[in-house]
Amino acid sequence: MNINHYLNQDPWFTQLPDNVQAVLAANVVLKTYQKRQMIQTVGDHEAAALHLLLAGTMRVCNINASGNGVTLTHLSSGDWFGEISILDDNPRTHDAWTMNKVTLLSIPRGVVMQTAQLHPILYKHLALITCQRIRKAFDWINDATSLNTSARLASTIIGLVETYGKQTGDTIKIDLRLSQEELGFMLGTTRQTINKIIQRWQKQAVLDMHYGFIT
Repeated sequence: MNINHYLNQDPWFTQLPDNVQAVLAANVVLKTYQKRQMIQTVGDHEAAALHLLLAGTMRVCNINASGNGVTLTHLSSGDWFGEISILDDNPRTHDAWTMNKVTLLSIPRGVVMQTAQLHPILYKHLALITCQRIRKAFDWINDATSLNTSARLASTIIGLVETYGKQTGDTIKIDLRLSQEELGFMLGTTRQTINKIIQRWQKQAVLDMHYGFIT
């Protein structure tokens, strides 16, 4: 695999100064994970790194007071993550699981911090990753406080279409297997509630759902 090819196609990486790009690229580690493998858990403190997701999909989640996994977001090809522990050197804030086979490019925290100390502009670029994540979090909070469950589910599905949608004729299939329970975790509600909404939309011919795939 030509690692430099992927880095040179990445919008975030290519905005870095050339000398910073060179140092980071020289220290990239390629990692492959299988389906349903845990990449990190809440409280982990060792082996912090800045990661670029090259292929596959990851589920980022936390466990609520009832012991259920609450999905915070999904990561897909082109997403960077891990910058929070890079910046504050504190334990991980969430669990991260693979939903299928995943390939990552990882840059160890020590390399990132040494480079940032020599080239402080890197701190700004790391902060931009965090700012993008915060904006998404505010969008989620806004939906959670201003929309009913049906509207929130619709907003979530539109977001999934934008990331995973594959169009065939006049239909779009979300190329990511999601159970109704998983959709409930994403919205902080029950599978039963999601099922009622999905059934209503199926009767209206808005969408269809078979074996976890939404069309």
